[in-house]
Amino acid sequence: MNIQVKLYALLRRYHPGPNPSAWLTLELPDGATIADAAVQLQLPDGLVHAAAVNGESCELDHPLQDGDRVSLFPPAAGGT
Repeated sequence: MNIQVKLYALLRRYHPGPNPSAWLTLELPDGATIADAAVQLQLPDGLVHAAAVNGESCELDHPLQDGDRVSLFPPAAGGT
């Protein structure tokens, strides 16, 4: 299956292309999860803290479907 992935905040430094804000297309096996997509992108363990699939918040073990658009976010920081 093919999905699209967008990396946010400090995850963008791991984007393999010239435009870190662009969507990436990944080919994954059927039954793959958000966590599997992060592994394929070689994102460091624990750096993906939140995700959304087609605009809806999901856990990292959420199974993906062909054509899904996945947004990946690092842990939030800052504040007082």
